[in-house]
Amino acid sequence: MRLLIVVLSLLMCWYSLAAQTAFAAKKITGSQIPPAIKFRGKINEAWKWNDKLGENLLITSGVDKYKDKASVPESDEDPFSVELHAFHFIKKDSVYKLLWKLSDAEKICTFDLTVSFIEGTIKITDLDKDDIAETTMQYKLACRSDASPALMKLIMHEDTVKYALRGSMWLDTGEQNKYPVTEKNMNLETWKEYKGTEDEWEKLFGRYQTEMEFSKAPPSFLTFARRQWHLHAKESFE
Repeated sequence: MRLLIVVLSLLMCWYSLAAQTAFAAKKITGSQIPPAIKFRGKINEAWKWNDKLGENLLITSGVDKYKDKASVPESDEDPFSVELHAFHFIKKDSVYKLLWKLSDAEKICTFDLTVSFIEGTIKITDLDKDDIAETTMQYKLACRSDASPALMKLIMHEDTVKYALRGSMWLDTGEQNKYPVTEKNMNLETWKEYKGTEDEWEKLFGRYQTEMEFSKAPPSFLTFARRQWHLHAKESFE
């Protein structure tokens, strides 16, 4: 009996891993990206796989901090901006065509800038087993001069359809003893303890505003997104 339990556990682990690597997605280097493909910024990560759509190429990139031409009223500091981007290309008839792109930024900031994809959050899955990959990524944005958490966004695509969770990361301010966020209280829209008042600012930490964009998605998409959010919502500066 014990051996059977061990075997079943191993099979479940394999099944979970297989769902996340259904297309044998391979991480590639910048030198492996065809020269004909044009994208903005410096490459962060690139992934390649094949599915029903054909040969896929996912690129995430960023534009380093640059001095913004805009001026900030009542400030002697120069404003700066940072951008991040993602591009999904499909190869058709030997030509790569853009399927979708994502662009976000923190602009005209005179404080400390944090704009980056969160390491380890790019996932290529086939959760609904339709032979079309879902891509998921998470990134954080902040312009801050105090102990406030960065904004976090989780973006999932299947083909050209986008799903998203948007909220704040959790930051240990020294007043909280442990990470209080769970998969059951991450959604501010349904969390009964959150009333939306100004003095509940710290209750926003680690939580997202709504799951509405997943309302028409397969249930497995939201289950996966919740787990990914919870896994990476605690902000680290290491």
